[in-house]
Amino acid sequence: MKHKKSVIWLVFVLIASFFITKFTENEPGVTGKVQLAENEMGIVYVDTGNSDSIVIHFPDGRTMLIDAGKPDDFDAISDVLDSFSEDTIDYAVITHQHDDHIGSFPDILENYEVGTVYMPTAPISNPQTEESMELISELDIPLVEIKSGVVVCDGIVKAEFLSPMYEHYGDKNDYSGVLHLTYGEQSFLFMGDATTDVENDMLSKGVVPRSDVLKIGHHGSKSSTSKKFLDAVAPQYAIITTGENDYGHPHKRVTDLLNAKGINVYRSDLHGDILVITDGKSLSVTHE
Repeated sequence: MKHKKSVIWLVFVLIASFFITKFTENEPGVTGKVQLAENEMGIVYVDTGNSDSIVIHFPDGRTMLIDAGKPDDFDAISDVLDSFSEDTIDYAVITHQHDDHIGSFPDILENYEVGTVYMPTAPISNPQTEESMELISELDIPLVEIKSGVVVCDGIVKAEFLSPMYEHYGDKNDYSGVLHLTYGEQSFLFMGDATTDVENDMLSKGVVPRSDVLKIGHHGSKSSTSKKFLDAVAPQYAIITTGENDYGHPHKRVTDLLNAKGINVYRSDLHGDILVITDGKSLSVTHE
């Protein structure tokens, strides 16, 4: 009887394994070839843990990279770039030079053809920044300082920096390049690690755009995403790029606020790579 039960259990395990494998193979995900129609733009918020990296594939074939995660995140980022069959990055944006945003950028510069680099002038120094600057110079890549009013592109897709507004900040995270991107009727706001001080500056200057998708500032930290700012942006979707960390990201205040407002929240620690596809009129969100 004991032998018979063992055989039945083994058969059950094999059958279950088969169906689990088939489900995994057929489950829609972000990695692998991303199929976009000619008029569609794809944005992938890459799951690099408690760091930032976002890949944007324009309808006309151009590509933008916003941040490059940590030093060991190159494979995850290159997998997403490969999913769009990309070997060129037209616009590389490093919102600021903390190593969870510029970490894999030296590897990006060595392995992809980069058109223009956008980076703020900030008193942040680390080996990844120094190596990136050396490669930018060596490869003769144009380098544009990020500041309010700098336009990246103004064609079918429009992208403009709204911050930093000032030359000096008390918190180094506030040097983050805040980028507003629009395609047709759909708009996206990328906050980097900007804190509520920057949000208040933007509110006081009247430059907070309503946006369909908001990349929450600083991985959902308690230092970002005020109620007034969220009211002004009025997003339909909020993306939090976060992973295992000792900082309490995302903070309960932020997640409670997003939930209270009925905003659709996607988190890289829960959903993996997050893919947004838009034709300029509507958008859809899928994830791993």
